[in-house]
Amino acid sequence: MSNPVNLKRVTLTYGPDDDPHMHELFEGVLYDRSYFFYLENGVLCLRHVRKVEQPDHPHLYVDGESGGLQLAKNVQREIMEVVTELIERLRSKDGLAFLLDELLWLHGRSHIELNLVKNKG
Repeated sequence: MSNPVNLKRVTLTYGPDDDPHMHELFEGVLYDRSYFFYLENGVLCLRHVRKVEQPDHPHLYVDGESGGLQLAKNVQREIMEVVTELIERLRSKDGLAFLLDELLWLHGRSHIELNLVKNKG
């Protein structure tokens, strides 16, 4: 399978949470130099990341403090295939279609707070 969306396999180091010496490593795929997709127990997640500038670790990234998104549950396919398909599908949608088709119909969600209206100054 070709890689038309230019994905690259990388590792994210995340933490520390409670213990200052405890970090977690996640293997996943990088899109557009700073968007990291990874699978954890069948859950597909997306985070913003920053590259670690260490010559010895060219594929290591750290959390970009974005908060992250859960994109899907019960994923049982190979991550490169899933992310490629997802990006291609989302690229073909416009913003209004995504808002109406995806965000409005999330099951079991509470209100989502977006800030889409910009004030003119």
